[in-house]
Amino acid sequence: MIDFSCDLNFLKPNINIDYSLISSADYSNLLNLLEKRYHISKNQIELYNGFSSAIYSLLKFLDLKYCFIYSPCSLAFKKAATNLSYEVRLINRFENLFLPIKQDSLVVFANPSYLDGTYYDLENLFKYWKEKNATVLIDETMLDFCGEDAAIKYLEEYEKLYIIKNLSIYYSNENLNISTLFSIRRNIESIRKYEPENKLSAYDMKYLEESLKDWDFKVISNSVNIKNRIELEKIFHSCKYVDFLFHSSSNSLLIKLKKINSKEFRLKLQEKNIIVPNCLKYDFIDESFINIYVDSKQSIARLKEILYAI
Repeated sequence: MIDFSCDLNFLKPNINIDYSLISSADYSNLLNLLEKRYHISKNQIELYNGFSSAIYSLLKFLDLKYCFIYSPCSLAFKKAATNLSYEVRLINRFENLFLPIKQDSLVVFANPSYLDGTYYDLENLFKYWKEKNATVLIDETMLDFCGEDAAIKYLEEYEKLYIIKNLSIYYSNENLNISTLFSIRRNIESIRKYEPENKLSAYDMKYLEESLKDWDFKVISNSVNIKNRIELEKIFHSCKYVDFLFHSSSNSLLIKLKKINSKEFRLKLQEKNIIVPNCLKYDFIDESFINIYVDSKQSIARLKEILYAI
């Protein structure tokens, strides 16, 4: 069985850890490594025990009324905002990015986006968000898969900006419960007052430290992922069931089907021992869509054989 439903990076950092020797971990050492990797001061970084924890903590801290989510997006944002009594509004990215938002609201935007992997130039959106005095939360979890600019450049000019990253996906460990939050120093200092000390697992921290020390991982991972993604795109462009593909800058492809629905298409592949995810749970996704994540060259070659045969 070949599984294309996992959003984790199929490549792993080159690390060798003896977990029996780990007794504690050093926050300052990890922050130094993150500072070097993401070109942001360690005083502008807060660490969280997982992606959902980071979202809940930030939304509680902000305590705003309205939350506008540019969707499709990770459902963790909608769940957290709803549970924390925000009035949640969804904006369909596929139709109109510039639908009106309310003054002083929270906006959530993933860049690159979820499922389709689209990378957006946010310049005009930031101008609009500023006009509305919005608090902006950018999810850059998938940005590590491409070489595009980070939203960090906007921090100096907009103090209401927060950038979140789920590090488990790029560093290929679903059990890595570490996420980062970037913002200006004053915001991080305010948030940190409400955060417990030593909230991260020493084992998670050690894994991430060693991953960040693998300086070649970024270059190798991005090169191979881009090459394999392009190969996937070529295969699906030639498939008779495909209407069009979104241009992706991450490890995810979103595909619109024709002459067949997603359930039927997934069953055809499953009969040949190929698994692709069911993406119907995401907002503004219907049965004409499937998504698929980049995998190894061997897995893609097998998928190609099957797609040309069905």
